[in-house]
Amino acid sequence: MKTVKVNLKKEVDTSYEITIGSSFAKEVIEKMRAEGAFFMVDENVFELYSDLFTHDNTFRFRADEHNKTHESVVAVLGFLFREGAKRDSLLSIVGGGITGDVGGFVAATYMRGISFIQMPTTLLSMVDSSVGGKTGINFRGAKNNVGAFAQPEHVYIDMDFLNTLTDEEFLNGVAEIIKYGAIFDKDFFRYLEEHREQVIARDTETLSYIVKRCCEMKAEVVRKDEKERGDRALLNFGHTFAHAIETDSHHGVKHGFAVATGMYLETDYAVRAGEADKETLEAIGRILTDYGFALSYDIDDRELFFQAMQADKKAGKKGLSLALTPSIGSGKILKNIPQQSVVDYFNNL
Repeated sequence: MKTVKVNLKKEVDTSYEITIGSSFAKEVIEKMRAEGAFFMVDENVFELYSDLFTHDNTFRFRADEHNKTHESVVAVLGFLFREGAKRDSLLSIVGGGITGDVGGFVAATYMRGISFIQMPTTLLSMVDSSVGGKTGINFRGAKNNVGAFAQPEHVYIDMDFLNTLTDEEFLNGVAEIIKYGAIFDKDFFRYLEEHREQVIARDTETLSYIVKRCCEMKAEVVRKDEKERGDRALLNFGHTFAHAIETDSHHGVKHGFAVATGMYLETDYAVRAGEADKETLEAIGRILTDYGFALSYDIDDRELFFQAMQADKKAGKKGLSLALTPSIGSGKILKNIPQQSVVDYFNNL
Protein backbone atom coordinates (compact mmCIF):
# COMPACT_ATOMS: atom_id res chain seq x y z
CA MET A 1 0.00 0.00 0.00
CA LYS A 2 1.35 3.40 -0.98
CA THR A 3 0.43 6.80 0.39
CA VAL A 4 0.71 10.19 -1.25
CA LYS A 5 0.33 13.19 1.00
CA VAL A 6 -1.22 16.37 -0.33
CA ASN A 7 0.47 19.19 1.60
CA LEU A 8 -1.89 22.13 1.84
CA LYS A 9 -0.76 23.85 5.03
CA LYS A 10 -0.61 27.53 4.24
CA GLU A 11 -1.61 30.88 5.63
CA VAL A 12 -4.32 32.59 3.63
CA ASP A 13 -5.24 36.09 4.78
CA THR A 14 -8.97 36.59 4.35
CA SER A 15 -9.11 39.65 6.60
CA TYR A 16 -11.33 42.53 5.58
CA GLU A 17 -12.56 45.88 6.80
CA ILE A 18 -15.99 46.99 7.94
CA THR A 19 -16.69 50.60 7.01
CA ILE A 20 -19.38 52.26 9.12
CA GLY A 21 -20.71 55.72 8.32
CA SER A 22 -23.48 57.71 6.71
CA SER A 23 -24.33 58.97 3.23
CA PHE A 24 -21.59 57.11 1.39
CA ALA A 25 -23.45 54.17 -0.20
CA LYS A 26 -24.12 55.99 -3.48
CA GLU A 27 -20.44 56.77 -3.97
CA VAL A 28 -19.39 53.16 -3.28
CA ILE A 29 -22.08 51.69 -5.54
CA GLU A 30 -21.23 54.04 -8.40
CA LYS A 31 -17.55 53.14 -8.09
CA MET A 32 -18.28 49.40 -8.15
CA ARG A 33 -20.69 49.82 -11.05
CA ALA A 34 -18.01 51.70 -13.03
CA GLU A 35 -15.61 48.83 -12.36
CA GLY A 36 -18.06 46.28 -13.79
CA ALA A 37 -19.41 44.73 -10.61
CA PHE A 38 -22.58 42.65 -10.62
CA PHE A 39 -25.31 43.43 -8.11
CA MET A 40 -27.77 41.32 -6.17
CA VAL A 41 -30.23 43.73 -4.57
CA ASP A 42 -33.24 43.29 -2.29
CA GLU A 43 -36.17 44.37 -4.46
CA ASN A 44 -37.44 46.75 -1.76
CA VAL A 45 -34.04 48.45 -1.66
CA PHE A 46 -34.03 48.58 -5.46
CA GLU A 47 -37.37 50.41 -5.48
CA LEU A 48 -36.18 52.91 -2.89
CA TYR A 49 -32.80 53.54 -4.52
CA SER A 50 -33.45 52.63 -8.16
CA ASP A 51 -31.26 55.49 -9.40
CA LEU A 52 -28.20 53.67 -8.03
CA PHE A 53 -28.62 50.52 -10.11
CA THR A 54 -28.90 49.55 -13.75
CA HIS A 55 -31.10 46.73 -15.02
CA ASP A 56 -28.50 44.91 -17.09
CA ASN A 57 -26.13 43.99 -14.26
CA THR A 58 -28.54 43.81 -11.32
CA PHE A 59 -30.49 40.83 -10.00
CA ARG A 60 -33.55 41.92 -8.04
CA PHE A 61 -34.20 39.51 -5.18
CA ARG A 62 -37.40 39.09 -3.20
CA ALA A 63 -36.02 38.63 0.29
CA ASP A 64 -38.18 36.39 2.44
CA GLU A 65 -37.57 33.05 4.11
CA HIS A 66 -39.65 31.25 1.48
CA ASN A 67 -37.11 32.36 -1.15
CA LYS A 68 -34.09 31.25 0.84
CA THR A 69 -33.90 28.12 -1.32
CA HIS A 70 -31.77 26.29 -3.86
CA GLU A 71 -34.16 27.54 -6.56
CA SER A 72 -33.16 31.11 -5.71
CA VAL A 73 -29.49 30.14 -5.79
CA VAL A 74 -29.93 28.62 -9.25
CA ALA A 75 -31.71 31.77 -10.43
CA VAL A 76 -28.86 34.04 -9.33
CA LEU A 77 -26.25 31.65 -10.73
CA GLY A 78 -28.11 31.75 -14.05
CA PHE A 79 -28.10 35.55 -13.98
CA LEU A 80 -24.33 35.66 -13.43
CA PHE A 81 -23.73 33.14 -16.19
CA ARG A 82 -25.95 34.97 -18.69
CA GLU A 83 -24.34 38.31 -17.90
CA GLY A 84 -20.87 36.87 -18.41
CA ALA A 85 -19.48 36.96 -14.87
CA LYS A 86 -15.95 35.51 -14.67
CA ARG A 87 -13.70 34.15 -11.92
CA ASP A 88 -12.36 37.66 -11.28
CA SER A 89 -15.81 39.30 -11.17
CA LEU A 90 -17.23 40.96 -8.07
CA LEU A 91 -20.74 40.39 -6.73
CA SER A 92 -22.06 43.28 -4.66
CA ILE A 93 -24.84 42.17 -2.32
CA VAL A 94 -27.15 44.94 -1.14
CA GLY A 95 -29.94 44.03 1.26
CA GLY A 96 -30.76 42.38 4.56
CA GLY A 97 -29.74 39.09 6.08
CA ILE A 98 -31.60 36.79 3.70
CA THR A 99 -30.20 38.55 0.64
CA GLY A 100 -26.72 38.40 2.17
CA ASP A 101 -26.98 34.71 3.05
CA VAL A 102 -28.18 33.66 -0.40
CA GLY A 103 -25.87 36.03 -2.27
CA GLY A 104 -22.86 34.96 -0.26
CA PHE A 105 -23.61 31.31 -0.98
CA VAL A 106 -23.92 32.09 -4.69
CA ALA A 107 -20.55 33.87 -4.63
CA ALA A 108 -18.98 30.95 -2.76
CA THR A 109 -20.13 28.46 -5.41
CA TYR A 110 -20.14 30.31 -8.75
CA MET A 111 -17.04 29.13 -10.64
CA ARG A 112 -15.90 27.67 -7.28
CA GLY A 113 -15.83 31.08 -5.71
CA ILE A 114 -15.84 34.73 -6.74
CA SER A 115 -15.24 37.84 -4.67
CA PHE A 116 -18.18 39.59 -3.05
CA ILE A 117 -18.95 42.52 -0.80
CA GLN A 118 -21.77 42.94 1.68
CA MET A 119 -23.74 46.17 1.97
CA PRO A 120 -26.31 45.42 4.69
CA THR A 121 -29.45 47.55 4.73
CA THR A 122 -31.23 46.26 7.85
CA LEU A 123 -30.21 46.60 11.48
CA LEU A 124 -30.09 42.82 11.88
CA SER A 125 -27.73 42.33 8.95
CA MET A 126 -25.54 45.26 10.01
CA VAL A 127 -24.84 43.87 13.47
CA ASP A 128 -24.82 40.17 12.67
CA SER A 129 -25.25 38.33 9.39
CA SER A 130 -23.08 40.50 7.11
CA VAL A 131 -20.00 39.87 9.26
CA GLY A 132 -18.32 36.51 9.68
CA GLY A 133 -18.73 34.69 6.38
CA LYS A 134 -21.71 32.45 7.11
CA THR A 135 -23.71 31.93 3.93
CA GLY A 136 -26.47 29.50 3.09
CA ILE A 137 -30.06 28.53 2.46
CA ASN A 138 -32.85 26.57 4.10
CA PHE A 139 -33.34 22.99 2.94
CA ARG A 140 -36.24 20.59 3.50
CA GLY A 141 -37.69 22.59 6.34
CA ALA A 142 -34.42 23.08 8.23
CA LYS A 143 -32.96 26.56 8.56
CA ASN A 144 -29.51 27.35 7.15
CA ASN A 145 -28.49 23.71 6.90
CA VAL A 146 -26.94 24.04 3.44
CA GLY A 147 -24.21 26.62 3.04
CA ALA A 148 -20.55 27.55 3.14
CA PHE A 149 -18.14 29.75 5.03
CA ALA A 150 -17.01 32.50 2.66
CA GLN A 151 -15.65 35.84 3.81
CA PRO A 152 -16.52 39.03 1.92
CA GLU A 153 -13.88 41.39 0.59
CA HIS A 154 -15.43 44.30 2.46
CA VAL A 155 -18.53 45.21 4.44
CA TYR A 156 -20.00 48.67 3.90
CA ILE A 157 -22.50 49.81 6.53
CA ASP A 158 -24.32 53.02 5.64
CA MET A 159 -26.48 53.98 8.61
CA ASP A 160 -28.83 55.97 6.36
CA PHE A 161 -30.46 52.73 5.24
CA LEU A 162 -32.01 52.46 8.71
CA ASN A 163 -34.17 55.51 8.02
CA THR A 164 -36.38 53.56 5.62
CA LEU A 165 -36.97 50.50 7.82
CA THR A 166 -40.41 49.81 9.26
CA ASP A 167 -40.62 49.74 13.05
CA GLU A 168 -41.05 45.97 12.92
CA GLU A 169 -37.98 45.47 10.75
CA PHE A 170 -35.94 47.79 12.95
CA LEU A 171 -36.95 45.94 16.11
CA ASN A 172 -36.13 42.69 14.33
CA GLY A 173 -32.46 43.65 14.63
CA VAL A 174 -32.59 44.81 18.24
CA ALA A 175 -32.91 41.24 19.54
CA GLU A 176 -29.54 40.28 18.05
CA ILE A 177 -28.02 43.38 19.64
CA ILE A 178 -29.32 42.37 23.07
CA LYS A 179 -27.83 38.92 22.47
CA TYR A 180 -24.31 40.36 22.26
CA GLY A 181 -24.62 42.03 25.63
CA ALA A 182 -26.13 38.95 27.24
CA ILE A 183 -23.34 36.57 26.23
CA PHE A 184 -20.27 38.82 25.90
CA ASP A 185 -20.47 42.22 27.57
CA LYS A 186 -22.31 43.09 30.78
CA ASP A 187 -21.55 46.81 30.38
CA PHE A 188 -23.00 46.81 26.87
CA PHE A 189 -26.10 45.04 28.19
CA ARG A 190 -26.47 47.78 30.79
CA TYR A 191 -25.97 50.43 28.08
CA LEU A 192 -28.89 48.94 26.14
CA GLU A 193 -31.03 49.01 29.27
CA GLU A 194 -30.21 52.67 29.89
CA HIS A 195 -30.52 53.88 26.28
CA ARG A 196 -33.77 52.23 25.24
CA GLU A 197 -35.44 55.53 24.34
CA GLN A 198 -32.54 56.60 22.13
CA VAL A 199 -32.48 53.20 20.42
CA ILE A 200 -36.21 53.20 19.70
CA ALA A 201 -35.96 56.81 18.47
CA ARG A 202 -33.15 55.67 16.13
CA ASP A 203 -30.72 58.24 17.48
CA THR A 204 -27.82 58.26 15.01
CA GLU A 205 -25.02 58.59 17.55
CA THR A 206 -26.44 55.82 19.74
CA LEU A 207 -26.99 53.42 16.84
CA SER A 208 -23.57 54.13 15.34
CA TYR A 209 -21.94 53.16 18.62
CA ILE A 210 -24.11 50.05 18.94
CA VAL A 211 -23.42 48.83 15.39
CA LYS A 212 -19.68 49.40 15.79
CA ARG A 213 -19.58 47.62 19.16
CA CYS A 214 -21.52 44.63 17.82
CA CYS A 215 -19.21 44.38 14.81
CA GLU A 216 -16.20 44.51 17.13
CA MET A 217 -17.54 41.64 19.23
CA LYS A 218 -18.50 39.59 16.17
CA ALA A 219 -15.11 40.22 14.54
CA GLU A 220 -13.26 39.07 17.64
CA VAL A 221 -15.28 35.87 17.88
CA VAL A 222 -14.78 35.11 14.18
CA ARG A 223 -11.04 35.81 14.48
CA LYS A 224 -10.74 33.13 17.13
CA ASP A 225 -13.19 30.63 15.65
CA GLU A 226 -14.03 31.28 12.00
CA LYS A 227 -15.63 27.89 11.29
CA GLU A 228 -17.68 27.65 14.49
CA ARG A 229 -15.78 24.84 16.17
CA GLY A 230 -15.87 26.49 19.56
CA ASP A 231 -16.85 29.85 21.05
CA ARG A 232 -18.48 31.18 17.88
CA ALA A 233 -21.36 28.85 18.69
CA LEU A 234 -22.17 31.21 21.58
CA LEU A 235 -23.66 33.52 18.95
CA ASN A 236 -26.43 30.94 18.61
CA PHE A 237 -27.89 31.96 21.97
CA GLY A 238 -31.66 31.86 21.53
CA HIS A 239 -31.43 30.39 18.05
CA THR A 240 -32.20 26.72 18.70
CA PHE A 241 -35.65 27.49 20.06
CA ALA A 242 -35.99 30.41 17.63
CA HIS A 243 -35.57 28.25 14.55
CA ALA A 244 -38.32 25.95 15.81
CA ILE A 245 -40.57 28.97 16.38
CA GLU A 246 -39.89 30.25 12.87
CA THR A 247 -40.66 26.86 11.35
CA ASP A 248 -43.81 26.30 13.39
CA SER A 249 -45.10 29.77 12.50
CA HIS A 250 -44.22 29.20 8.84
CA HIS A 251 -41.96 32.24 9.22
CA GLY A 252 -44.84 34.39 10.39
CA VAL A 253 -42.62 35.25 13.36
CA LYS A 254 -39.61 37.20 12.12
CA HIS A 255 -36.14 35.93 12.97
CA GLY A 256 -35.26 38.61 15.51
CA PHE A 257 -38.56 38.28 17.35
CA ALA A 258 -38.11 34.50 17.44
CA VAL A 259 -34.57 34.94 18.79
CA ALA A 260 -35.84 37.25 21.52
CA THR A 261 -38.39 34.69 22.69
CA GLY A 262 -35.81 31.95 22.24
CA MET A 263 -33.31 33.74 24.48
CA TYR A 264 -35.83 33.98 27.28
CA LEU A 265 -37.07 30.39 26.97
CA GLU A 266 -33.57 28.94 26.65
CA THR A 267 -32.52 30.85 29.77
CA ASP A 268 -35.62 29.62 31.58
CA TYR A 269 -34.69 26.07 30.55
CA ALA A 270 -31.15 26.68 31.82
CA VAL A 271 -32.42 27.93 35.18
CA ARG A 272 -34.55 24.81 35.62
CA ALA A 273 -31.56 22.67 34.65
CA GLY A 274 -29.31 24.44 37.16
CA GLU A 275 -27.18 26.07 34.43
CA ALA A 276 -28.19 29.71 34.99
CA ASP A 277 -29.36 31.87 37.88
CA LYS A 278 -32.80 33.42 38.27
CA GLU A 279 -31.35 36.93 38.28
CA THR A 280 -30.13 36.37 34.72
CA LEU A 281 -33.58 35.22 33.62
CA GLU A 282 -35.16 38.26 35.25
CA ALA A 283 -32.68 40.63 33.59
CA ILE A 284 -33.25 39.12 30.15
CA GLY A 285 -37.00 39.11 30.62
CA ARG A 286 -36.96 42.73 31.74
CA ILE A 287 -34.93 44.10 28.82
CA LEU A 288 -36.87 42.09 26.24
CA THR A 289 -40.18 43.28 27.68
CA ASP A 290 -38.95 46.88 27.74
CA TYR A 291 -38.13 46.67 24.03
CA GLY A 292 -41.49 45.10 23.23
CA PHE A 293 -40.67 41.44 22.68
CA ALA A 294 -42.78 38.45 23.68
CA LEU A 295 -41.47 36.06 26.33
CA SER A 296 -43.68 33.14 25.31
CA TYR A 297 -44.85 31.34 22.20
CA ASP A 298 -47.93 29.20 21.62
CA ILE A 299 -46.87 26.16 19.60
CA ASP A 300 -49.25 25.39 16.75
CA ASP A 301 -47.90 22.03 15.55
CA ARG A 302 -45.88 20.34 18.27
CA GLU A 303 -44.60 17.61 15.96
CA LEU A 304 -43.33 20.16 13.45
CA PHE A 305 -41.86 22.30 16.24
CA PHE A 306 -39.78 19.48 17.72
CA GLN A 307 -38.81 18.12 14.30
CA ALA A 308 -37.37 21.52 13.46
CA MET A 309 -35.38 21.49 16.67
CA GLN A 310 -34.04 18.02 15.94
CA ALA A 311 -33.06 19.12 12.42
CA ASP A 312 -31.14 22.10 13.83
CA LYS A 313 -27.63 22.04 12.39
CA LYS A 314 -26.15 22.53 15.87
CA ALA A 315 -27.62 19.24 17.08
CA GLY A 316 -25.19 16.36 17.48
CA LYS A 317 -25.58 12.60 17.47
CA LYS A 318 -26.09 12.55 21.23
CA GLY A 319 -28.59 15.37 21.48
CA LEU A 320 -29.22 19.07 21.17
CA SER A 321 -26.76 21.87 21.80
CA LEU A 322 -27.75 25.14 23.45
CA ALA A 323 -25.79 28.36 23.79
CA LEU A 324 -26.64 29.79 27.19
CA THR A 325 -25.79 32.73 29.40
CA PRO A 326 -25.29 31.54 32.99
CA SER A 327 -24.96 35.19 34.01
CA ILE A 328 -25.17 38.43 32.05
CA GLY A 329 -21.97 38.98 30.07
CA SER A 330 -20.87 35.35 29.97
CA GLY A 331 -21.72 32.48 27.66
CA LYS A 332 -21.62 28.71 27.82
CA ILE A 333 -22.35 25.84 25.43
CA LEU A 334 -24.46 23.01 26.84
CA LYS A 335 -24.07 19.91 24.66
CA ASN A 336 -25.70 16.49 24.32
CA ILE A 337 -29.06 17.57 25.71
CA PRO A 338 -31.61 14.77 25.31
CA GLN A 339 -34.43 16.06 23.15
CA GLN A 340 -36.94 14.54 25.53
CA SER A 341 -35.81 16.93 28.25
CA VAL A 342 -36.64 19.87 25.97
CA VAL A 343 -39.97 18.28 25.03
CA ASP A 344 -40.74 17.87 28.73
CA TYR A 345 -39.79 21.50 29.34
CA PHE A 346 -42.28 22.79 26.76
CA ASN A 347 -44.96 20.37 27.94
CA ASN A 348 -44.65 21.77 31.45
CA LEU A 349 -44.80 25.45 30.52
